[in-house]
Amino acid sequence: MWLMGYWMEHGGFKPGEILSLSPQERTVWEAIAELNRQQRKEDLRDAVEEAFSDLLRALGR
Repeated sequence: MWLMGYWMEHGGFKPGEILSLSPQERTVWEAIAELNRQQRKEDLRDAVEEAFSDLLRALGR
């Protein structure tokens, strides 16, 4: 269950805490985890684009 792995790694929660969530709470936690994953992906993409742009500018000098 990726949700449990995510929250154990990023939130420090124990498996029992995650398993005890109601289905509604689990849905919210899953949405938060997915939004965080998407944000990290966008941040990484932005960093790569910026680094590539800086490299091209440096090579053009």
